[in-house]
Amino acid sequence: MSTNHDLDQNQGPDQGSDSRAPVFETRDLSVHFRVDSPEGKVTVRALDGIDFTLHPGEIAALVGESGSGKTTLARVFSLIYPPTGGEVLVGGVPLARAAKDERRYYRDTQLIFQDPFASLNALKKIRHIVERPLRIHRIVKSRRAVADKVIELLERVNLTPASRYIDQYPTDLSGGQRQRVAIAKSLAVNPKVLLADEPTSMLDASIRLEVLNLLADLRDSEGLAVLYITHDIASARYLSDRINVMYGGRIIESGPTEKIVSDPVHPYTRLLLDAAPDPAHFKGSGHSAALDTSTAAPVDNSVEVLGCRFANRCPLARPECTSAPIPRYTSPDGRDVLCVLADQRSDFTPTTPTPAVTSAR
Repeated sequence: MSTNHDLDQNQGPDQGSDSRAPVFETRDLSVHFRVDSPEGKVTVRALDGIDFTLHPGEIAALVGESGSGKTTLARVFSLIYPPTGGEVLVGGVPLARAAKDERRYYRDTQLIFQDPFASLNALKKIRHIVERPLRIHRIVKSRRAVADKVIELLERVNLTPASRYIDQYPTDLSGGQRQRVAIAKSLAVNPKVLLADEPTSMLDASIRLEVLNLLADLRDSEGLAVLYITHDIASARYLSDRINVMYGGRIIESGPTEKIVSDPVHPYTRLLLDAAPDPAHFKGSGHSAALDTSTAAPVDNSVEVLGCRFANRCPLARPECTSAPIPRYTSPDGRDVLCVLADQRSDFTPTTPTPAVTSAR
């Protein structure tokens, strides 16, 4: 794969020539918040010991329910939340160093927001919305070059003919068309990474597939890395190369998409798959029926848990799930799981236990 989509080579000598070096990597990343509660100040462990990688030309999905930590991780990458502990590398360079040049960093890392109805200025024409980042980042200089680039960007996201849309307002467009404009705006600065936070959740089901296909096309044609955040594991299966399942601020299972979908280990991953709107998911696979956790309370990230945070909702929980740190298990095919059930599998090998939870400073 071409290296012209790696994060800039002049960010530091740490970055090698391997085009598959991660554009984003975290090692034991934690983000803790001190918040008020009826009992006084408590520490919410939004992220707790996250190991994650995103490579050039890859779509990596973060899947989990609300409050699992998906958006928090994206906000670390977008410099909204600072890490409490651990390490974040950007193209092999520590985050603090990579972010010193904020203009370059924000150009390389673009956000696609969940709500296309709120993320675009309803008082400005599409022409103005798309050309604004071109002018701010001085991508092109002449007025004619800017106009030509806007047309190119709209056509790139399949808003054709561009002349039909360029002088319309966001209120004149459908939700799917607005999201395409938002993507065109992000592409204007030639980014290396797109952080897509639930980009289809507010769109009609009939047009969600169009946006997902557009993201896949951009990965294939531009070599973009995409972090796809969703609660819908069915869309993650359709779009992503790798799935990272999050629960309670931890990545509890990760691996190549088809491996995760066809052979899940963690009960929470099985729960997500059973809940997905696809009756053929487990046909003939020998999986048990969907786990019934409807009466269990959701995870409280302000409570320290020695073992698995899903244990109070898991019908397969064992005594060791809550009495000691859970070892992390890995397999030769690139899977990683934080669950004691993996010890029943010959293809998984335990690594070191997860670090003990520490309080925020």
